[in-house]
Amino acid sequence: MAIILEFGLKGNYYAMDINLTREIVEALPLTPIPRTPGYIAGMTNIRGEITTIVAIDELIGAGGRDTGADSEKFIIFVPDAARGENIGMMVDEVFSVLEVQEKQIERSENGGTTGRKSFIKGIIRISNAPDGVEGASVSQRLVLYLDIEKLITHLFELASR
Repeated sequence: MAIILEFGLKGNYYAMDINLTREIVEALPLTPIPRTPGYIAGMTNIRGEITTIVAIDELIGAGGRDTGADSEKFIIFVPDAARGENIGMMVDEVFSVLEVQEKQIERSENGGTTGRKSFIKGIIRISNAPDGVEGASVSQRLVLYLDIEKLITHLFELASR
């Protein structure tokens, strides 16, 4: 079983391991950092700590429609996951924390090193069917399960170039 945080980005559903999340905050004003790549949205002050915010859609190449979300959120990572740094990512919305069974996760065997797929652990199938009810009309959404640890490692590799 995995416990995930589900969030929205560019009209799509994504998830990450909840244990990598320190907190979720409403979007705050960002100060641009000169001469940084487009995936660095800027930095902000969260309770006295300077935190770098990543535009995750830029980094993973997330396509999709612009939702025009006015209610952006920042997901701040635990310092252990971010090599002791204060790092967070900007998302359109945060939906919920869910427990998912391993059978709901179709693991990705993609060993690619570039592009969006290299940060995807798998695809989670989330159904609205009540437990134990068979034959009912079921709608299902697919959630891309991101490998945040791999993504953070990639960020640090890019920064050291």
